[in-house]
Amino acid sequence: MQFLINNPQFWRSDGLNEELPKNLELKLKNGKLELPKEIRKKLGIDSETEIKIKFNSDGIYIERADPRLTKVYVEPTSDCNLNCKTCVRHSWDEEMGFMKMEDYKKLINGLKDFEGLKKVSFWGIGEPLFHPQIAEMIELASELKVKTQMITNGLLLNKDKASELLEAGLNSLVVSVDGTSPETMADIRSGAELKTVIKNVNYFRNLRDKKQSECEIGIEYVIMKSNVEELRDLRKLARRIGASFIFLTNLLPYTEDMSAEILYSFSISRSQPKIRTEHRPEIYLPPTDLREDIIRDLAAVGGKSSSISTTQVPFNPHRGYCKFVEDGSIAVNWQGEISPCIALMHSYDLYIREREKHINKYSLGKISESGLSEIWNSDDFKKFRKKVKEFPFSDCTQCSGCEMSKENKEDCHGNQFPVCGDCLWARGVIQCP
Repeated sequence: MQFLINNPQFWRSDGLNEELPKNLELKLKNGKLELPKEIRKKLGIDSETEIKIKFNSDGIYIERADPRLTKVYVEPTSDCNLNCKTCVRHSWDEEMGFMKMEDYKKLINGLKDFEGLKKVSFWGIGEPLFHPQIAEMIELASELKVKTQMITNGLLLNKDKASELLEAGLNSLVVSVDGTSPETMADIRSGAELKTVIKNVNYFRNLRDKKQSECEIGIEYVIMKSNVEELRDLRKLARRIGASFIFLTNLLPYTEDMSAEILYSFSISRSQPKIRTEHRPEIYLPPTDLREDIIRDLAAVGGKSSSISTTQVPFNPHRGYCKFVEDGSIAVNWQGEISPCIALMHSYDLYIREREKHINKYSLGKISESGLSEIWNSDDFKKFRKKVKEFPFSDCTQCSGCEMSKENKEDCHGNQFPVCGDCLWARGVIQCP
């Protein structure tokens, strides 16, 4: 018996899919499914690798039971040149610091052992450009032949930095803006000048074109009551700076007063685009309340030609989906501690709707003390990934909360630290590039 797959693709979370040779054949031999070499190489599997086969109305889906490490989030520093209203630093007492280059180089050396690595993304709590050696960090990551990305507020992106980043091989520059008017931008981002951001990014864009570098520009925008009306002008701003994608996410409030700014209680449907350019930017949309005024402003971002991507997470309000684990990610904070996701990099307080919660960070090892392969392949990390893929956690976001929901230590289903039932990333409400 054999199965014929026409025009197979490997789906990626950024919407840029990888095509395989047409008409792949899967054969059953002696009760065993034989996979072509192309698929085995893509999935990084051998005779001992556990895989899962899923069936639906569209066909057969094959995936590893335990994902390969494909994406690394690196926090160069937790310090920043701004003090935004939305920042987590308003709800913690951790010290600020910068990643040591000796730790970073050990991380890079460890990543050489992972053939499935696709992307290294530079961001975290702080501003990456604040790190004096950020260009060197990007260059070392580029030597791994993977995509490199940086999220920045753009204010420190001067001419020298722009040249250094392009020479280092940066592939994607994401600029965080939380307003399309100077007043709103300055209010949310502690006096940040929008005109300076536009000037800096345009210089970067022009230098990129002059050097013929392949570095896309994007925008990340946190939507809240204070700035949702300005979404109607966001596409104009994207056009001004040459942004080929716009990443919208909901607000994750870290203080009680900011919890009044959220726009989500219900969720919206999802769809998937295929092509993005600066003339037709791809727009990533999180679950948002279906209010007439919000829908009107969201529609203005898309205009008549942009595509809106809402399949970043296959949202199900009754079951979580951890994009970090499903994609095979790790997050490395400035101290070199390895966490499974951005949400568990630090300890802090936040608000789920109006309910206060304390998040305790979860570290599986420190790069200065253990090898990356040792950490990734540890029993604790494997068990965590398996559990999160099954997602047996209590549905805290759908109830009013109890004593157990005040921290992420345990839940009413008997799960122990860290529990993820209250995670808004896993619910598709919060998303990141």
